[in-house]
Amino acid sequence: MNTMLMAGIRLLMICLLITACHTQKITQEKSDAALPSLLTKAVTNKAKVMVLGTYHFRQEAHYDELSPENQAQIQRILSALEKFEPTKVVIEWEPSRTEKVNQAYRSFLQGDFKIDTLPNEVFQLGFRMAKRMGNDSIYLFDDKTPYIGSLEGFTFEKLAEYAKQNDAGFFDRHEASISDRYLHNEQLIKSQNLYDNLLLRNSPEATMVDAERMHMYEMRVGIQKNWMGPDWLGRYYQRNIRMMTNVLKSVDTEKDRILIIVGANHKWVLDQLFEYTPDFELVSSYEYLLAGRNK
Repeated sequence: MNTMLMAGIRLLMICLLITACHTQKITQEKSDAALPSLLTKAVTNKAKVMVLGTYHFRQEAHYDELSPENQAQIQRILSALEKFEPTKVVIEWEPSRTEKVNQAYRSFLQGDFKIDTLPNEVFQLGFRMAKRMGNDSIYLFDDKTPYIGSLEGFTFEKLAEYAKQNDAGFFDRHEASISDRYLHNEQLIKSQNLYDNLLLRNSPEATMVDAERMHMYEMRVGIQKNWMGPDWLGRYYQRNIRMMTNVLKSVDTEKDRILIIVGANHKWVLDQLFEYTPDFELVSSYEYLLAGRNK
């Protein structure tokens, strides 16, 4: 190879190296440049909302919510949640019952309606908390969303029968894991006093377990067939969306601090819905209960 050719090759390599370095510098300068800021705050005045997940009183036989011991536990729960200073207490009954419920609540405030023999959490937690905070009304937010389409006449027995006939080996892929974890957690929770029962049910771990369970089993039934499983979970989302919007309709974002008392399995989805709705700031029920326990 002659001298002129070698010199030309070296010149070409130098030019390519310079070009590469220049390109790299431009790319680095672009990556170092600050990204434009997106507008994120659609609502600045937010109502604070806390979702208290509970078991339904009267439905766990080994708890007598009216016993002196559990009445003391209930007072501890109310004292812990009172620190949140709720301006509205919301219960898991349908809004169509609002007038009758508030007649009872007003009678309760006046001492004419007694709840000493009524173990339901609506009375033991809801009425008592609202009275503590001087609230003049109780708010209702449940929705009995209809079963339509593939869910017409739905029962879990019907779902299980269809699943075994059409989706065996798929819908029950995680069944053993679900069963083992569920039994362990339920036994653990039910072995606690009433305060710690609710504390555990409101923990981040319990919320995650409830969410996972509902996405591990039922929704696997009937995919690309009758869609019963996905439709069942879709109906559950729809119900909770309606419940959340029942609260949204009555909110005053300037001042409200809303305590919602609801079955614990609703907590995972309601927490998400309130967190993603700009009118609300989600507050942890677990942190308030934990702080009350440690006092």
